[in-house]
Amino acid sequence: MTQPFLPTFGPLLRQMRKRAGMTQSDLAAAVGYSISTISSLEKESRRPDVETVAQRFIPALGLQDEPALAARLVEAAALLRREPPPPQITATRRNYLSPLQNNPFHLPTPPTPLVGRDAEVRALCNRLLGHSGRLMTLLGPPGIGKSRLALEIAVRLHSAWRNGAIFVMLAALDDPALLLPTLARAIGLSVEQEKFTAERLVGHLRRKEMLLVLDNFEQIIPARWLVAELLAECPSLRALVTSQERLHLRIEQRVRVQPLAPEAALDLFVQRARTVQENFSPIAEEREVVSAICQRLDYLPLALELSAARMDTLSPQALLAGLSEEPLALLRDGPTHLPPHQRTLTAAIRRSYLLLAPDEQQLFRWLGVFAAFFDGEGVAGLGMDSTGLASLVAHSLLQQERQGEETRYRLLESLRHFAREQLAIAGEALAAHTRYTAWLLALTQRADMAMRTAARPHWLARLDREIENLRGGLAWAVQHQPEMAVALAGTLQEFWYSRGYNDEGQMWLGRALAATSIPSRQRVRALNALGQLLAQQSELDEAEKRLEEAAVLARSLGDQAGLAESLRLTGWVAYDRHERSRTIDLFQESLLLFRAVGDELHAADILTSLAHVDVFNPQADRAGLYTLLEESLAIYRGIGDVPGTIFSLYQKGQLAVGEGAYPAAIACFDEALTLARTLEQKPDIAWGLELLGEAYWLAEELASAGDCWREALHHFRVLGNREAIAITQHHLGQVSRRQGRWDEAAALYSESLVVHQAAGNQYMEARCLVGLGAVALARGEREQAARLLTEAKAMFDSLRPFLAPADATEFATLLASVG
Repeated sequence: MTQPFLPTFGPLLRQMRKRAGMTQSDLAAAVGYSISTISSLEKESRRPDVETVAQRFIPALGLQDEPALAARLVEAAALLRREPPPPQITATRRNYLSPLQNNPFHLPTPPTPLVGRDAEVRALCNRLLGHSGRLMTLLGPPGIGKSRLALEIAVRLHSAWRNGAIFVMLAALDDPALLLPTLARAIGLSVEQEKFTAERLVGHLRRKEMLLVLDNFEQIIPARWLVAELLAECPSLRALVTSQERLHLRIEQRVRVQPLAPEAALDLFVQRARTVQENFSPIAEEREVVSAICQRLDYLPLALELSAARMDTLSPQALLAGLSEEPLALLRDGPTHLPPHQRTLTAAIRRSYLLLAPDEQQLFRWLGVFAAFFDGEGVAGLGMDSTGLASLVAHSLLQQERQGEETRYRLLESLRHFAREQLAIAGEALAAHTRYTAWLLALTQRADMAMRTAARPHWLARLDREIENLRGGLAWAVQHQPEMAVALAGTLQEFWYSRGYNDEGQMWLGRALAATSIPSRQRVRALNALGQLLAQQSELDEAEKRLEEAAVLARSLGDQAGLAESLRLTGWVAYDRHERSRTIDLFQESLLLFRAVGDELHAADILTSLAHVDVFNPQADRAGLYTLLEESLAIYRGIGDVPGTIFSLYQKGQLAVGEGAYPAAIACFDEALTLARTLEQKPDIAWGLELLGEAYWLAEELASAGDCWREALHHFRVLGNREAIAITQHHLGQVSRRQGRWDEAAALYSESLVVHQAAGNQYMEARCLVGLGAVALARGEREQAARLLTEAKAMFDSLRPFLAPADATEFATLLASVG
């Protein structure tokens, strides 16, 4: 049974005073207090004395013959003082026969307990009692629980008014003119429709003190004049209205009802599921599935109750799968005791949809193509008038949120599926989805043009905000417009790379390319993007295969820029294979092509890449390398290209490392890393940390080196770059060895060695052998140390010099120790 609500003392005292027809001055005189003290008590800026309330306030307010209300007031006073109520008051409260006992009107009996709304009910009850605005409107989309919340408030508060509360259901009304006779009948007046007037209703209610609950007002909004007149003429009347649209009255308090909190939604689902399956008690894994069900249903109470009713025939896993495919089909069979529009979620949504004007219905349908939040620009991209969004928000069919400086919108999941159903019924699905995907492509093309400018951070953030829409557009395009999918996935190349979405980028690129074989420059771009992402995860064979395919296609199409990019990326694959001569040849060929098409920016990339190849070559012209890097940096900084600036700074830092100028290297790496963090450029952050850690290591700042490498390892694991993970493990092994943690160091070196041997990376393989040899020497295992260090020397002798001076010196010392 629903328990009577105990409002806090201040609002309840105010209501009881008004109920008794007293002013603050009247009550002050009756109890021997000042007017300011009464005001402070009602505002709760002063705590009441419980005994005084019981002995003076109860008689003054005329509550001697109403023990339930008297008990409430005294108990509220005690609670405000954080004291237990007097025993006789507790006993009186226990003896309430029913919270509806003294209500002269019939309130519907709540069929089930209200779950997850207790704090909300308390706040609204206090607000309804204490606020000067006597009209409160509960607003929200279909299925959010407005009616149940209003009923709970009425049940708990009815005795606060001398004439109680009345709950009037308006869902069946389709004509605003019917509100007047409906209200008259609800309060027991005889109605002859032609003769009954608003004046007669006002005359009957003028001296009444009561709460009038009007449920489902949205379809008779023009009848708000009657509500306004009743409140103007009946000073002791309060109205609580549920509606999807506000009444637009000056005295209206508007309350936007929110979905349930996740935990409350889960509790509601479990409770309702137990009504059809008595022993339903989900274990840990099932609770995760139920939580996913609640999230899928946007935590809407009606949707949760309808889906929980399926637990007698479906497992949670099966229900979740069904909701992912056809959510509205599983939410159709509701309780027959409810009004028709509340028995199924579809009926509730359809009823709201039919209240819209034709142009609003079309806008609502077309918004169904958005997978998540969207803005006015996206709506305009569909060819729709974005000014209509305000009307859908007003009808509670569209959620509006402020995200930073931007206003964005979204449809709840159930509303989105209904919109898509209506889109298909109207025969507009193909047109809407095509425009949606075309808008996404145009958006990503604008972003792509800005990726090498100072506007890059803005556009990366914009694509971050649209990630769910990009996924939705790609999923649809792969099935229906595969060439558009190829273009869209390829244009996102910089986004996939920068944000470290290697796996997801590969998935969409692979699916799009597999869906069509039509040759195009967009296909060249997509193949290049796929090759780059594969190389990021050390899938070098597959990467080179895709890049070769891109190069062949580019040559056949005369796509010089696409070919230049294929060669550049293949050059990096060759570099990762430690094929120095081939790397340089590919970069040089790419450089000629970029210059031929007038692309100086990408030409600067190649110059920086060529400098990188020779950065640790002692025979290289180091002054020439610095010149190349300064030339590239000037180009990058001149156009505000941050990624290029980062790349050049990393190479300058490595040149400084090769010369033993570790403070200068640290300064370069630190500046570049700061820029990379600003862009949230995940691969550059990871490699920047790796390089900065190595500079700290060489400068013998072990703690800083370890911090950098541990963070780098985390990023490389997120990116899935196996070889980079192994490189960082070697470096952390160095720190562990220097700190005397031999077992830990040996494990890190060994794990790294296995990866590098499999990848054929002799440079890192030799460094791991040196580390293991140093550990063996520290343990006194001279024979093992000599074998490992000799094996490492043989590998070093077969490779071009690459060790930093400090590392080379340490190796020579170790070798001499076993010689």
